[in-house]
Amino acid sequence: MGNKPSTNKRHIAGTSDVLSRAQSQSSGSSKPNVMAAAKQAYACYKKTWNVTQLKTAITLFQQAVNDAPEPDADLLGRLGRCLGVYYGVRGNLDDLQRAIAAEQRALQLVPDGHPHRALRLHNLSASLRKRFESLGTIDDLASAMEMQLCAVKLTPDDDPDLPARLDNLGYIQGLRFKRFGELEDLESAISNRQRGNELTPDDHPDKAHQLHTLASSLRSRFERLSGPSDLERAITTQRRAVELTPDDDPGLPVRLDNLGYLQVLRFERFGELEDIERAVENTHRVNELIRDDHPGKAKQLHNLASSLRRRFERLDDPADLERAITIQRRAVELTPIDHPGLPSQLDNLGSLQWLHYKHFGELEDIKRAIAYEQRANELTPDDNSQKAWRLNSLSIILLSEFRRSNAEEALDNALHCLMAATSRPDVPPHLRLQTCKHAIQHIHEHTQFSTSDRLIPLHSRILDIIPEFVWPGHTMDRRLKESQELGQLVSAAVCAAIGFNATTQAVEWLEAGRTLIWSQTLILRSPLRDLEQHPDLARALNDVHVRMQDSICSPSHLDDVLMNEQYGPMTGSGRSRADIQRGLAIEHGKLLSNIRKLEGFQDFMLPKKLPSLLPSSMRFGGPVVFINTDRVRCDALILLADGTVKVVALPDLSSDKATDLRSQWASYLDLHDARERGTLRDTPRTDHHAEKAISPRHILGRIWGWIVRPILEGLAIYGPKAPSGSLPRITWCPTGPLTQLPLHAAGDYEESGPRVYDFVVSSYTPSLSALTRSINAITITDTPVAPSVLVVTQSDVPGYIPIPGTLVEGERVRGVLAQSKYDTSLFTGDKVSKAVIRSALNQHTWLHLACHGTQNTEDPLQSAFALHDGPLSLLDLMNTRADDAELAFLSACQTAVGDEKIPEESMHLAAGMLAVGYKGVVATMWSIGDKDAPVVVKAYYRKLLKLRASGTPGKGETGAAYALHEATKKLRKKVGDEQFARWAPFVHFGI
Repeated sequence: MGNKPSTNKRHIAGTSDVLSRAQSQSSGSSKPNVMAAAKQAYACYKKTWNVTQLKTAITLFQQAVNDAPEPDADLLGRLGRCLGVYYGVRGNLDDLQRAIAAEQRALQLVPDGHPHRALRLHNLSASLRKRFESLGTIDDLASAMEMQLCAVKLTPDDDPDLPARLDNLGYIQGLRFKRFGELEDLESAISNRQRGNELTPDDHPDKAHQLHTLASSLRSRFERLSGPSDLERAITTQRRAVELTPDDDPGLPVRLDNLGYLQVLRFERFGELEDIERAVENTHRVNELIRDDHPGKAKQLHNLASSLRRRFERLDDPADLERAITIQRRAVELTPIDHPGLPSQLDNLGSLQWLHYKHFGELEDIKRAIAYEQRANELTPDDNSQKAWRLNSLSIILLSEFRRSNAEEALDNALHCLMAATSRPDVPPHLRLQTCKHAIQHIHEHTQFSTSDRLIPLHSRILDIIPEFVWPGHTMDRRLKESQELGQLVSAAVCAAIGFNATTQAVEWLEAGRTLIWSQTLILRSPLRDLEQHPDLARALNDVHVRMQDSICSPSHLDDVLMNEQYGPMTGSGRSRADIQRGLAIEHGKLLSNIRKLEGFQDFMLPKKLPSLLPSSMRFGGPVVFINTDRVRCDALILLADGTVKVVALPDLSSDKATDLRSQWASYLDLHDARERGTLRDTPRTDHHAEKAISPRHILGRIWGWIVRPILEGLAIYGPKAPSGSLPRITWCPTGPLTQLPLHAAGDYEESGPRVYDFVVSSYTPSLSALTRSINAITITDTPVAPSVLVVTQSDVPGYIPIPGTLVEGERVRGVLAQSKYDTSLFTGDKVSKAVIRSALNQHTWLHLACHGTQNTEDPLQSAFALHDGPLSLLDLMNTRADDAELAFLSACQTAVGDEKIPEESMHLAAGMLAVGYKGVVATMWSIGDKDAPVVVKAYYRKLLKLRASGTPGKGETGAAYALHEATKKLRKKVGDEQFARWAPFVHFGI
C-alpha cells in the first residue's frame, strides 16, 4: 500500500562504498575521523535500513566516546540515539539500558540554559518511554513526561525539531492515558500531535510518522468515547501515512497494522464486510513483512488474530477461528513473561477460546478461556486502566460458564468481576451497560437466582453509568440520540425495585433516569452556596459552569474553529466546538472529583436521594404520580405529601398496550390535522381509512380503566359520586409512551360515565426535581408581589398561515388584566423579536405568548415559537434564565408534545420554560383552534385573578392549575364533551 518507491536500490551500491571508507578511515584515526565515519555509517542506515550499518555506527560512536579525552555530550547523545534505534530493531533490553546510560551522562554535561538542553531532554525522555513500554515501570513514565514537557517548553516555535518533540510528548501522554485512563492525557496527546502534524510539511521525511501517531491517538479516543468522527478521521489520516511510506521503510508494517486495526474498529461499528476484508488483508501483509524475531511481532500477530476473529463472527467460517487461535497462541509464546503486553495477549487468547466454546460447545475451551483471562487479570495491576477491560472480559466468560453449569459460584464470581469492571470509566459506557444487561438477562433465565442482592446492585450500576453515556462532553445531538436507548433500562430498574419492595429506590431511580439533558443544563446554574468555605473551588467551578453553558448551548457546528481566550490556551490553528466542549467536561469532572474528596462533599452534585428531592416546605399541593411501564409489569408510584411512597399495580396495562394507545391517539389527532394552530378540524377527515377504526372514546376509556381509575382508587379519591367543593390536585409524571397521552382527559364517555376531571385537577411535571425547584423558588417570597405581565401576539408570521385569533386573544388578556391593575405590556407584529422576548422575560413575572409553535420531530432542540424575525427555539431557551418569572401561558401548538423517541427527556417548550425559571406553565399537547384559544384564555385569567384576589393559592402554589381546570370546563361546555381534540390539548405544568 505504500505508494513511494523503494529507496534500497538507489542507495545500496553507493552506501556500501561509503561504509567501507568509514570503517577504513576510523581504523587508528583521530577522534574527528572516527566521528565522521560513525555519522556516515548512521546516514547509510537511514537510507538503506541495513542493520549492519547501524551496528557499525554504534561501534564507531562507542570508540569515539572511549577515545575522547573528556566526556563529550554530543558523542554520548549520538551513541544513545543509535542504541535506542537498535533496540527498536532487535528488542534487546541491554541496548536500551546502554542508550539510557549514555543519554543520562549527556544530559548531565549540558547545564540549564545550554542550547542543546532541549535535545538531550528529548532523547533521554524517548528512551525512558521505551523502557516503560518494555518493563511497565511507572517511574520511567513519570520521568519521561517531566523531561519531555521541559524539552518542549525550551524549544522555540520556529525550531525545526519542535514537531518531533511535540510528537514524543503526545506519545507519552497517550501511554499515560492507557495506563491510568485519564481523558485529559488523551486530549493533550491529540492536541500536541495535531500541532506537530501541522508544523510538518507534506514533503518532510517525518510526515508519515506524524500522521501515523496522530491517527493512533484519534483511535484511542474513539475506543474510549465512541465518536464516529474520530474513527473516520483516524482512518483517513492513517491511509495518508501509509501512502507516504516507501515499501522498504521499516515503519511501513506498523502503519499498515494500525490501518488494519482501524478497519476492524469500523467493521465493528458499521458492519461493512469490505472493512474486515481489508483489515485481514493489511494485517496479513504486515505478518509477512515482519520477521519472527522482531520485537513487534507478537503485537502484530495479536491484531491479525483479532481481524480473523471479526471475520469469523461475520462469515461463520471455522477456518478463520482456528487460524486466529493458532496465531494468538504464537503471539503469547513470543511475549516475554515479564512484558507488560502479556496480559493483553492472554486476554485475546481467552476471548478466542471462549468464542470457540460458543461455536463448538467443547468444555475444554471454556476452561482454557477462564484460565487465560484469570491469568491476564492477575498480571494486570489494579491501578492500570486496562484492568477494567480484563475484568469485563472475564465476567462475560464466567457468565457463559454459569449458563452452562447452572452453578451459583460461577454466577457470583461473574458478578464480582462485573461490578469491579463497571465501576471504572476505562471501559466505554455502552459496553458496560451491555455487560450489565447481559448479566440481568442470564439471572432472569434462572429464577432461583433472581434475588435482590444480585439484581438491585446491577440495576444500580446501570443508573450510575447512564450519566457517562449521556456525557456533557458529547455534542447535544449525540446526547439526544443516545438517550433514546435509556428509557427501557430505567423502567426495568424501577420495575425490579418495585418487585423487591424498594419503593424509595424506585422513585430515586426513576428521577435519576429522566430529563438528563435538562438536569445537565440546570446544574450549570445551580448556586454554589455549599462551597462557600472553599472559595477557590467555588470560583473555579463557577467559571467552568459559565463556559460550559456557552459551549453546550451553541449549535453543533463541529467544523467551526474558535480562537477565543476564554477557553484557555489553544494549539495549532485552534479547537472546534466539540474539542472545547469535551475539554470543559473533562475539567468539570476533575473539579467535581476533587470536591467530592472533601469531608462532607461525597455526594456533591450526584443524583439525589428522595429526602433531598422533596421541597423544603414538604408541600406538593397533592400527590405526585409516576407511572412506570415495563414488559414485566406496570405500576404507579405515588409520592404522598408526607414523603412516603405508595405503589398501585396496573395489571391491565402493559408496555405494548401503552405503545398502541399512543399510536391510536396520534392517528386520531392526524385525522383532525392537529399539528398547527388554525388548522384544527371540528370533524375528522372523512377520506381516511382509519377513521372507523379509531374511537377517541375507546382510547380515553382504556386510559381511564387501565391507568387513571386504579390510581384514583388507590388514593381513595374515586367513588360512586364526584366530590363537591374544591377538588384535590394530582401532578402526573408519566413515562415512555404515556407522556403523549392525555391522562387529564381520561374517562368513560358513555352516557354520564366518570371522568378524571370530575375527581381531580390535573397538572404535569417533567420530573420531580423540576416540580420541587418551582415550589422552593416560589416559597422563598414571603409576600406575593403584583405580577408584571408581558403579552405577545404573532398573527401573521412569514411562512405560516395567518392566525388572527391571536389578536383577539391578546386584547382579551389585556382587558381582563386591566381590571386587576396589573402592569401589562403588549408586544405584537414586527415589534416582536427573539432578542426582545429574551430580554423582556427578566422584566416580567408573567408571560402570555400567542403564536405558532412547532415540535421538530427531526431535531427536538429546534422546536420553537414562530416569531417575526425567526424561531425562538428550545436551544435558545436552554441559554435563557429568568429567576423572577412565575407563570407562562403558551397559547401555541404542540408546546408540550416532546419527542416520542426520547419521551423521558421532555424535549418540549413547556419544559423549556420551566427551565428558564417559570414556576407554572400552561401549554398544549397538540394544535389548538384559533377560535378556541380566546375562550380558554379569558376564562383562565378571570379565574386566576379571582383565586389570587381571595388568597386561595396556598404556599408553594400559583392557582394556575385550578384556573385552567375552570377554563377548559367552559370550553367543554361550549363545544361539547365529544370534541376532545378541541378542549383536551390544554395542560398545566409545574405549580
